[in-house]
Amino acid sequence: MTLSMSAAAPVMANPAPAENPDASRDTNKGVTTYFGEPAKDAAPAAEAAKAPAAAPASAVTTPAPAAPVAAVPPSPAAGNGVVDAVRAKLSEKAFAAKAVGPHADVLKSFYAARTEPLWLKDGALTANAVAAIAELKKADSYGLDASQFAVAELAAGASVEAQAEAEANLGLAILKYAHHARGGRIDPLSLSNILDMKPPLKDPVAVMTEIAASSAPDAYLRGLHPKHSQFALLRAALEKARGPQVEEKIDEALLVKLPEGKQIKTIKPGETHDDIALLRKRLKVEAQSASNEKLYDAILETAVKGYQEANGIKANGQLTAKTRQGLNKEGEPKKADPKRDVDRIIANMERWRWLPEELGPFYVINNVPEFVSRTVKGDQEILKQKIIVGQPSWPTPVLTSNMQFVIFNPEWGVPDGIKVKELLPRLKKAAAQSSGGAGGFFDQLFGGGTTNSGGSRVMAAYKLNPTINGKPVNADQIDWNKVDIRQFSFVQPAGAENPLGVVKFRFPNRHDVYMHDTSQRSLFNQSYRALSHGCMRVDQPRKFAEILLAEDKGWSAEKVSTLYAGSTNDISLSKPVPVHVTYFTARVNEDGKLQTFADLYGHDERVNSALQGRAVKYYAPDPSKDDATISDASDAAPQAATKKHQQTAGNKKVKKNTETAGDILSDALSGLLAN
Repeated sequence: MTLSMSAAAPVMANPAPAENPDASRDTNKGVTTYFGEPAKDAAPAAEAAKAPAAAPASAVTTPAPAAPVAAVPPSPAAGNGVVDAVRAKLSEKAFAAKAVGPHADVLKSFYAARTEPLWLKDGALTANAVAAIAELKKADSYGLDASQFAVAELAAGASVEAQAEAEANLGLAILKYAHHARGGRIDPLSLSNILDMKPPLKDPVAVMTEIAASSAPDAYLRGLHPKHSQFALLRAALEKARGPQVEEKIDEALLVKLPEGKQIKTIKPGETHDDIALLRKRLKVEAQSASNEKLYDAILETAVKGYQEANGIKANGQLTAKTRQGLNKEGEPKKADPKRDVDRIIANMERWRWLPEELGPFYVINNVPEFVSRTVKGDQEILKQKIIVGQPSWPTPVLTSNMQFVIFNPEWGVPDGIKVKELLPRLKKAAAQSSGGAGGFFDQLFGGGTTNSGGSRVMAAYKLNPTINGKPVNADQIDWNKVDIRQFSFVQPAGAENPLGVVKFRFPNRHDVYMHDTSQRSLFNQSYRALSHGCMRVDQPRKFAEILLAEDKGWSAEKVSTLYAGSTNDISLSKPVPVHVTYFTARVNEDGKLQTFADLYGHDERVNSALQGRAVKYYAPDPSKDDATISDASDAAPQAATKKHQQTAGNKKVKKNTETAGDILSDALSGLLAN
C-alpha cells in the first residue's frame, strides 16, 4: 500500500486526549447487534445529501445518544471474501483497541448485516470513499486534527486482507470524525466542575446508517459540525489566522494623539481648549463653525460619553486623563501572534460544539468573558445588555438550562458559600467586640447588655431574618464560634437594599446561579465586571422582564410594570426559555472583525491542553463544601475586583486592622453580599 497521509494507526507526538465516548453503549463482552436489517445501498438523491437531522427547536438540553436495541446477534449475512475479512479484522483485539468507545462493535454489527463492502468495489475505493477521505483530510480547517482520521490508500491489486483493513479503517475514521465534530474530543466536566455541558454526540449507529445511504458522504461529514453562525465565522477567522499575516490599515483618526501627563487638567463641556480641536479629529466630530473648533459643545460631549460607555470608562462626558489614555491606546500597533490566535479560535470552536444543535427559537445567551447577555428571537438580537459575572474565586459556571420563573420583589436567601466566607467572619467579629463588655463595638453603637454575641446587630445591619428548620432564632443566643452556620437560613426581605434588586430570573440548575437586578447600579460603568459570587446581574432588568413576558404571555409593558408593586410575586413561564451561559473569549462582530476577551477563569488554556493530550482537571472553589475555608475566610468585605484590588489581594503583608466603628457599620450596610 502507498500512504496518502500517514499510517492507518499513526503514532502521535502527544497522547490523545481522553475521549468522551458514547456511554450508552454496552458490549456485554460480546457482539452487540445495532443493525437488525441489512443497510440499503441506495437512497433518493434528495435524501442522500442531507445533513444530520437537527434536534427540535425547543430542545435545550443535550440528550444522551439513543441506546441501541439489544437483540440476539443474527447469523452474519453471506458475503464476499472482503466482508468476511472485515468482520475478522474488527474482531481482532489489537485492531479494535484503537476505536473510540463502542465504534468497533458498531461496525461489526453493521458488517454482519451486509453482503458487500461499503467503500470498495472490484478491489478499489469507490468514488464515495474517495470523497469521504478527501473531506477527512480537511478536518484541520474545522479546528480538528486531521491526523486523527488518517487512512491508507489502497494499492492496485491489493490482497483481500489489505482491502478489508482499508474498509475497516475508513469506517473507524468516519465514526471518530463524527464523534469529534460533535464535541466528543473532550468531556467538559473532566476539565472542570463548572464546565457543566454535555456535547450533543451523534449516535454512531445513525452515522453509519445515514452515510451508507448518502450519495455525498463528504457533504454528510461537513454537516456534522455546528450550524451556529458564530462557528462558521470563527472557522473563517481560523483560516485567516493560519494564512499570510496582512497588516491592517489603521484609521488616520486613530493616529491623532491627545496630550497626556500629570499637568494636563480635565476639560469639561462648555470649556474652550486647544486639545478640543484634536479631540474632534480623533472622534470625527466636526465643529458647527470654524470659530467653535476649540469649543467643547454638546455634540462633542455626546460623542465622548458614547466612547466612555463603550470602553468601560465613567461616562461623565468630560475629557479625563483616563479618557485620553484610552483614546491614544487604540491607535497603538497591535503585535501579531498567529499561534496564540489560532489556539484561542480552536478553543472557542470546541466550546461551540458543546452547545445544543438548536439554541431555540427564542433564547438567552450570556457570554461570561464579554460581560454581555443577548436575547435572541429567530435570527434577530432583540436585547443586548451588560452583565456582571462571577469573580475568578467565585466563577460563573458554563451551562444550558431553561428559564422557568420571573420573580418580582424577590427575597434573598444567603447561599452557603457566602454564609461561610463572608457572613460568619462578621458574626465572629461582632461576638469578639461584644465580649468586651460596655466597651464592645455594638454596645457602644447601639447600646445594650453585655451577655449577647452581637449577632442580632449584624442581622439588623444586613436586614437578615435567621431561622433553623423553619423556626426563627435569636442570633444573640448563638455561639457562632461553635456552630455550623450552614445549618441556618438567612433571608433578606424584598426592598430597596435587597441585593437582588426588584426582579430575579430563575433557570433551575445544580449550581443555583441565576440572573437578577442589583442595588449596585454603578458597577455597570466598569469595563471589568467579574464582581459577583457566580450569579449574573443584568443592566436592563425591567426591559428584560418585559421582553420575556411579552413573548410568553403577550403582556404589555404597562401590565408588567404593575408587578413591581406589593410583595414577592412569582410568575411561571408557560414556555420555558433556553438560557445558555457560555464562555467565548473570541467572537466575530457585526463588522466581521474578530473580537477577543480576557480568559477570566483560564478555560482556554485547559481546553487547549486537553486537546493536546495534557488534560488537567480544575475544581472551582466551593467554600460551602470545604471546611478549610471556615478558618481561612477573610473578615474583609468583598471588594469590586479592579486591577488594583487584585494586586492588593496578592500581597502577603498583612496590615494591622485599623477599622473604626463607623467603617464597619458602613461596610455592613453596603450590600456587598450580593450574588
